[in-house]
Amino acid sequence: MNRVLKAALPALAITAFASAAVAASPDDYNITLCQEAVKAQVKLEHDKASLHFGDKDVTVTSNGASQVAVSGKGNFERQDGTKKHFKYNCTVDTAAGRVVNATFDKLD
Repeated sequence: MNRVLKAALPALAITAFASAAVAASPDDYNITLCQEAVKAQVKLEHDKASLHFGDKDVTVTSNGASQVAVSGKGNFERQDGTKKHFKYNCTVDTAAGRVVNATFDKLD
């Protein structure tokens, strides 16, 4: 199932990660924004799920002067113990510091 977020994350979520990313690289900040957007989408369907993102599978590529694409893989464990794997993609507006599009697709 594919979920799409075409609005900015709530300001509170962005603010919470902005201070944590001050010492991190821009890629780390963009990855965090993307993963939080994906996490919010998964939680809409599975509010008690435990999420894990694979650091090795994350890629960040430039989409122009003020956008980057972030993609990767992860999994979540439902409350009943079943694990679901997924892949995700986001477009981050680097000038505004916000996610403008985020999707995830379950792999199994």
